[in-house]
Amino acid sequence: MSERESKKTIKEISPIDVYKLLPKTNCQECGEANCMAFATKVVNGELEVDNCPPVTKDEYRVNFTKLEDLMAPPVRTILVGTGEHAMKMGGKYVLYRHEFTYHHPTPIAIDVSDDLSEEERSARVRAIAEFSYNYIGRELRLDAIAIRSTQHDPAAFASAVTAVAGQTDLPLILCTYDAAIMAAGLAHIRERRPLLYAATKDNWKEMAELALRYACPLVVSAPHDIALLRSLVKTLVAYGVTDLVLDPGTAVEPGLSGTIHAFSQIRRAVFADGDDLLGYPLLGTPITAWLSPEISHELIQWKEA
Repeated sequence: MSERESKKTIKEISPIDVYKLLPKTNCQECGEANCMAFATKVVNGELEVDNCPPVTKDEYRVNFTKLEDLMAPPVRTILVGTGEHAMKMGGKYVLYRHEFTYHHPTPIAIDVSDDLSEEERSARVRAIAEFSYNYIGRELRLDAIAIRSTQHDPAAFASAVTAVAGQTDLPLILCTYDAAIMAAGLAHIRERRPLLYAATKDNWKEMAELALRYACPLVVSAPHDIALLRSLVKTLVAYGVTDLVLDPGTAVEPGLSGTIHAFSQIRRAVFADGDDLLGYPLLGTPITAWLSPEISHELIQWKEA
């Protein structure tokens, strides 16, 4: 039985299990009336372990590690960015979201390419940062900006990354398969903890070196090949890279149904079969849908309006 299979599910964890590992000072620094109230909210998914300031101190390090292990979800939580705008990906305890309160909603990123003029780029970043939509009383916003290398030039990419980073505090995703280009962009925002897209079977070692050097999360990409994706994850984890996001590919032909099927296969492998190597957040790239010949010219014009 693997480590993931031997862990308790969120439904089997009692507030008492969490309470036993807390400082039990009832200091209220977490905002709750006492430690038991905090423990209950942790088990309910309303708070996280590190929302208790005392337990993160050195004197409680052993218990803090035990708490993190106790509450570790089958799909790991990956942090992208820093500060108040940092976004969390993954952190899932159940296969079907209706089985447990839904947390860490899927982040949405919009792309900015490095071939835009300064004026076009600035306007696009501003539109992304200022976007909001009220949906059933909830204010929805965009979560990140993906900067794409389309000129395949390190200097152009570095310039675009620097400009975007200077205009917004939103988390960034750097998109290129060329490690040299990725390094050029990373050098200017090393403190921002961007998500690196992407490591493949051809460049995984170079991308792994960058992820380790800059302490950044890394996307593993193996379109439409779950076995290869799993193999790459195993290789990267052995190499020392543990903050991973999986890209199983977003199908254009014959349609998005294939993508949904692949994503479901991966999630079932984690929750039904205890496959630890696939227990990472999934990333979809719906931008590929615009490449489909089924998309009309009128719709392409609409998407940029």
